[in-house]
Amino acid sequence: MRGVTSNQLLWRCRRGARELDSLLEPYAAAKLGSMKITFDRLLEQQDPDLLDWFFSEKAPDDSELDQAIRDVLQFSEQS
Repeated sequence: MRGVTSNQLLWRCRRGARELDSLLEPYAAAKLGSMKITFDRLLEQQDPDLLDWFFSEKAPDDSELDQAIRDVLQFSEQS
């Protein structure tokens, strides 16, 4: 995680799943500076897990990841 640039994280937001891309890319562009380490950890997760967490009632066991997902969803609703 250390040494990862903002541009690298923005690039990693491009998952290839339109649903995830439309959530992650705008959020990262707006909020990246304030949550870089947690967002990096979120992007390390597998796409099936991310899809479950974002689009179903499932939540990760990690409270920081859970909060990051809530933040992304809230940001998406406001946009």
